[in-house]
Amino acid sequence: MKTKLLLAALGLATTAFGQNNKTAIEFNLTDIPEGYCINIFKMEGQSGMTCFVDSSKTTTRKFSVNCEDATEDTHYTAMVFQKDRDFSYLSSRAIMIQKGTTTNVSGSGIFSSYWTVESKNPKQAFSNKINDIRKELIRESDVIKDTITTYQGYQAAYPSVLEIYDKINKSEYEAMKTMPIDQYWLENLLTATGSINNEGKDYKYYSQVEELYKLMPDQYKNTKEGKAINLALYAKAPAVGDQINDYNLYDADGKVRHLSDFKGKWLLLEFSSYYCGPCRMFGATIKYLYERGIDKNFEIIDITNDAQVQFEAMAKEEKFISPLFNDRDQKTGLFALNKISAYPTFYLVNPEGKIEEIFFGVDLDKILKLIKGHSGFAKPEYKKEKAATIITRPEYTNINGSFLIDKVEIYKDSVVLNCTFPIYGAYKIAKETALFANGKCISKMTNSDISTEDFTQVSFGQVGHCRLTFAPLPKSTKTFDFIEGDCEGCFKIEGVKIAE
Repeated sequence: MKTKLLLAALGLATTAFGQNNKTAIEFNLTDIPEGYCINIFKMEGQSGMTCFVDSSKTTTRKFSVNCEDATEDTHYTAMVFQKDRDFSYLSSRAIMIQKGTTTNVSGSGIFSSYWTVESKNPKQAFSNKINDIRKELIRESDVIKDTITTYQGYQAAYPSVLEIYDKINKSEYEAMKTMPIDQYWLENLLTATGSINNEGKDYKYYSQVEELYKLMPDQYKNTKEGKAINLALYAKAPAVGDQINDYNLYDADGKVRHLSDFKGKWLLLEFSSYYCGPCRMFGATIKYLYERGIDKNFEIIDITNDAQVQFEAMAKEEKFISPLFNDRDQKTGLFALNKISAYPTFYLVNPEGKIEEIFFGVDLDKILKLIKGHSGFAKPEYKKEKAATIITRPEYTNINGSFLIDKVEIYKDSVVLNCTFPIYGAYKIAKETALFANGKCISKMTNSDISTEDFTQVSFGQVGHCRLTFAPLPKSTKTFDFIEGDCEGCFKIEGVKIAE
């Protein structure tokens, strides 16, 4: 009997130990109307995505979110929204977790600023202080947001919401003047650096941030956070003609790399993120361009400053064959030195390490022109096969639109173009597509393996391919112009060279 009791006690102890050591968030909320959902975002570093949605039809919401895979870069936010409405997200509430413990969120009603968050993570105490300063104004804003059902309603309400957030920011900065300066105070002030990097001294709260920075003792100014705030406030953003900044970067194997490793090459740098949709789409384009052939004196380098877990996921999922590096030092590394505030940002750097161009967003037409203009494509290959002449990566003089010819197959009775639409989206080829020389049509399209009526959709993370067949070319043809049509956005590739 004693043995059984002892085993039972050990079993209870083990169960209790397991429960006490799980990493989770327990929610216990009341008075949540039916039709409202609670969205839990998992934030890794600077970005995140939905990890759980509670859409229960009861007014009492009790649920648990498993956080066992969280890292030191992870925190969570909770946001309430109405399931059947657009523009219905209310303000988010930050939730910090501590490994091996359960964080408890409790409260009543849809306004998360009035909920109680209890966590053993010391960052939560500071977050709660900031929330207490702001909560009444946040609720005032959320009351307005909760009435918005359409985009027009959003536009009409926006000025009022903006006015409230102006009060929120001013009250927070004012309160921080009297709060003790510590690591969490620093990290909170650091959140303003993105806006300062983007807007400079035109940032509405620049003077308040600068005033708080000047209050910091030297011991805090010399921390990474302090140096990052200093960079945002006073450092000059690099401009065309400046030498590119350099700093420690890390490849997928954890090896330290530098941009100076590539000196002597033209570089197209893409500052991106795992959570940036256009960046991920362009990743497939980069892979295609390298598979097609990039010259050894040109490199396209993707640089992120994501948390390590995202970087590792990106490297694994995208299977990059081009350089992919991570700026682990998010606060004072390459992103901070270059004042990167938008994804994707592109720098074109010449072989001497000087910036030639800076632009934002994936403008593939521009990118293809840059690669060609700096001899970035691998040289063409010409070869004879039985009854055909094959030209791989044919040269051309000019391009309009995001469309490339990868290979030309010349037969006695036809010409076949193997083409690629190298970005996510939908594309089609017009029936009128033809080959021209000296402004005259020399070969009409006779067949296409994609529709000329409906658009062909490219899957996310892929590029689009097609084979277009044309009537045979005149024997003396050395170059031709591929012209899809006369519209402004039609694909045109001029001066395609088919003779060595």
